[in-house]
Order: sequence, then C-alpha cells, then structure tokens
Amino acid sequence: MNGLIVFNSANDVAYQNLNGPLTEKICSIATAQGLLSTPGAPLDSNVLLQIFSPIISSQRIMHCQFDNAYASFQCENGFNLTFGELLGFTFLKIGQVEIEQLMRQLAVAMTLTRYCYGANLFGSQAGAMQQELLTQCINCYESQLWQEDQQEQQAYLLEALPKLLINTELKRTVHVTLDALLEQLRQTGGQQRTHALLLVSNKLVALNSTRQALPLAPADLLFLAILSRALQSQRSQRAVAVFLQGVTHDVNSGCVPCIVHLSRLHGHQVLLQLIEYGHMPLTSSIYDTFFVLQKIVAVQQQGDADALKPAYESLESFVSQTLTALKRHLKQKHEDLESCVKKFTARWENLRKMYVEFFKSYERELLVRIESNLPAFVEELKQLFTLSLASCDIASNQQLDQLAESASVVEAKLLEFAEFLAVKAARNISIDAYLEDFPGLVHFMYINRSSGQMLAPDLRQGQPQLLPKSKLWHMVEFTRNYLKKGQTTVMWKDRTFHYSYFLWFEDLSGSILKCSFDLQQHFLSTGFGNVNGNGAHKSPPEPGCLPMDYYSELAELCFPKLAGGKVRVYELYCIHLGLVTATCAVEHARRLVATISDVVGEGTF
Repeated sequence: MNGLIVFNSANDVAYQNLNGPLTEKICSIATAQGLLSTPGAPLDSNVLLQIFSPIISSQRIMHCQFDNAYASFQCENGFNLTFGELLGFTFLKIGQVEIEQLMRQLAVAMTLTRYCYGANLFGSQAGAMQQELLTQCINCYESQLWQEDQQEQQAYLLEALPKLLINTELKRTVHVTLDALLEQLRQTGGQQRTHALLLVSNKLVALNSTRQALPLAPADLLFLAILSRALQSQRSQRAVAVFLQGVTHDVNSGCVPCIVHLSRLHGHQVLLQLIEYGHMPLTSSIYDTFFVLQKIVAVQQQGDADALKPAYESLESFVSQTLTALKRHLKQKHEDLESCVKKFTARWENLRKMYVEFFKSYERELLVRIESNLPAFVEELKQLFTLSLASCDIASNQQLDQLAESASVVEAKLLEFAEFLAVKAARNISIDAYLEDFPGLVHFMYINRSSGQMLAPDLRQGQPQLLPKSKLWHMVEFTRNYLKKGQTTVMWKDRTFHYSYFLWFEDLSGSILKCSFDLQQHFLSTGFGNVNGNGAHKSPPEPGCLPMDYYSELAELCFPKLAGGKVRVYELYCIHLGLVTATCAVEHARRLVATISDVVGEGTF
C-alpha cells in the first residue's frame, strides 16, 4: 500500500495519488463506516476528507498552536503515515515501509510539487496538465526505488546523476554540437538563457549552458532525469513547463520558470533543451513572499507577538521588492495583469495599515481583522504570480517547432556515435578494471555533490553479484545517520566486508579545505539533541539533494567566509573484502580519487 494525499488550508483534498491496494483498503473502511453506499463505488475527495479530517485537524492544531506537529504515525501491520507542510498545504504520505524511507519519499514528493507548480501549488490556473505531470514524476521516482535494476536504484538512492565516461575527442564533439545548438537558439529565437543536456540510457553525457542562464542545481539535474524517464513512453517530442531551483548561492534561485523540450533521439539518447523565461528578480521575490506569508500565518496562529514584527518586516521587504520589480520589468502590462497589480497593491496597502495599527496597541481585535484579510491577499499574490509569467515572451508554437528541428540537427551530427554511446552506457565502468591496482576492492561510489554527478561500477542485473544489494543500501543509510551526527569519515566491518565512507571539501583549484568547525558539537546541539520550548525533538535534515540541498548547506556551515559556489563537496563510498585493513582502505581511497580524476579529466565532473 502506498499513496499521497494533500490537503489545503480548509482541509479539502487538493491532490491524491493512491495505488490499488491502498484504494481498496480505504474503500473497505469507508464502506464499513457507511461513507460508501455500495462496495466498489468510486473513492472521491469527500470520502477521503471524512476519513482523514480528524487526523489533519489535529495535525494543524499541534502545528499552529503548539509548534509541535506530528512527524509520523506508526500503525499495526507496518502501516505508517508521515506528515509535511508546504505553503499552507498538508502532505500526508501513507505506506508500508520504514518510517525513515517514507519520510524521504514524502520530502521528495513535496520537492517534485514545487518543480511542477512553482509558488502557486495546485493552483486552478495550472490545470490538469501539471497535476498529471506531478503524478508521473512521483510514480517514476518511487518505481525506480523498488525496481530490479540495481544500477538505476543506485542513482536514485544516492540522489545523483550517473556520468557517462567517454574519450576526449568524442566529448569535445558532443560539447561543440550542443554549443552550436544554443547559438542557433540565440540567433533564431532570441533565447539568451538556455541549457542543453544530452542523456544516454539515463546517464549524463554533457550539459551546456549560456552565460546568461542560471546554473542548474544538483537537484535540477536529478529532476530532469526523473522527468525524462516519466515521459519516456510518450511521443518522441514533448514540451512541458516546470520551475527549476538554480544554484542556491544565486540571489534569483528558488523558482526558475523553464520550458523543457524533450527529444528522443537514436540509440537511447535524450536531448533536453531548456529555455528560461520570466523576469528573475520578480519571480524570485514573489516566490519568497509566499514563504514569508506562511511564516506570518503560523506565528499569528501561535500567538507569538514577539516573532510577529520581524516576520512582518520580512514580508514588507519582499512585497516592496515585488512592486519595484513589477515597475522595472513589466513596463508594458496587458489589461489583466494591470488590473491584478492594482488589486494586489490596494490589498497590500490595506493590510500594511492594519499591521501598523496593531503594532501600536497589540489589540486582539486588529489581529482578527488582519487574519480575515490575509486569504484574499494570498489569492491576489497567486494571481500575480500566474499572470506575470503569462505576460512573458514564452516560446511560441513556431519556436517549439524550431526546437524539434534543432534536435534533428543534433541527432544527425551524433548519429555515427549513437551505437557506441548506447553500448558504452550499458557498461560504463567495470570494477574489473580496478582490481589489479586496488586488490580487495569490491565496489565504490564517487559523488560530486556540488555538480550532482556520480561515478560507480555497473551493477549488472541477471549476473551473480559478490555484493548483495541489501548490503549496499544499508551502507548508505548507515553512513547518513553518522553524517547527521557530524561524522565525515566512517569505517566498520561485518563478517564479509570492510566498509568506508569519506566526505571532504575542495576549493575550485582542487586543493583540500580543512574544516575547523566542530560539526559533531553543532549537530549535537541543533540536531538530535535539539529540543524546542515544548519539549519536542527537532529531526535533523536528511542528507541528499532532492528534499533540500543538504551538502550546499553543509559547505556554508563549515566555510561561512567563502562565497557560495567556491567550495566543492565530494563523497566516496568504498567496499572491500573483510581482510582489508583500515590503513589499506584509506590509502586505496586516496589513490582511487586520483585515478578517477585522471580518467574523467578536469572540469567535466
């Protein structure tokens, strides 16, 4: 049983994605309670609302009034529920897996929702297309976690995109071809902010971007891979609208509107052409305003007067940025947007005056008036977000046809290499090539967390495996638990294998950066050991890139004086036979990284 239900602030069902067994289970409960007149009747939103409303209402009370929301429920027969909050929506994930796995799946589902909807979650303006896209992406991600292909599981477990290793000459040919594609988009369509990605069998061959484009975040790469797989059974050409994240150190990151054009080429190749659109300062400020608004709502419901004024000042700042950006970037507004801007400005001015009066006297009656006016203001903000994007010069049907033609040109230029790339993708890295120089090495996984790419020997399905899949998955979960405690190096043994894990930082020149910050003490005080004023333990963030950019936050924590993007984060997992000593494992790790760097080349991983 597996499913996701999303409730809006009024406790109505905004989204549901339930598999067959869970649907049958809920239907049987609904029939027993008299909510369904006949067995087998369709399960609608009203039935879900009546069954889950007590839990959701209790969750909102615990969250809003006590700041002590439920994280999860554990029930009989391994039936578990986990909760999440995003922009006023309550996400309920249901499944028969371990709580930790279910919480990660929930966090990924919330991230995929942001990618599909941007700031206006489940907005009626988005229509059924975005909801269908979200369902396809969630189903694709979760199916990859449980499928038999261990190689695919490895990538989704680590949340990194496998890099395809090819020779220097072919690499140069691919990059020149993609650069020519981007130049053609600039000349024929006037597109200045574009990206081009080439995947072969879900492995990254190349990523090219224009200078004006916002660099992609590691999570963006993985999302695009999920998107590519989710739409693989559909027609060879497809264009969808999504909202990427962008690198966290850029001021305009968080919500980057994009048109993604997917083209399926010869030999399992997929070409993705990305066109950024919209006015980035405007989109970014509106996006941030949504989150500040939710903070204010939570603070007001908790009755925390001391925290309300700083939250209001943040809201005032972001609204001011939004209005300034509107004047600067949308000088020629169409009629609907002009009307929306006027309504938004009027509602904000009315709300601002109420807050000014409230901070003079702190009268409860004024706060009630503010709370009654906030929903209308939020709706105007959603409308402003939608119309400001609709007014942009998005790729027309003619331009989309040009993208299809451009893909055909790329396919023709790479046609003579297509079969080679397909064969290489099927057997990218073999552990056999490393056995002579690294005796006792069974498997390794090398990840560049700053680029979101990984290298690992292939785990081929249908052949005898020295390393059981369960051992590999346990190793990743085991090391993540220690990383959350501030341990960046972990070693241990069982009866068969010796396991080692290393995380380290480098500057842009490749030199090792020494961290003087006491991570263990920090995580002890703010992670597992942190208790809020109500005695509730706050769970530490989970390592990964989809739920949040954990490694970027970690780099910023360890090196606060270095500018964002100046620190690279790497991870290395090694599994040796149990007879290998710890000293030998460390030496192998050092030489393995150097060997891989020589093979891959500088600046490509």
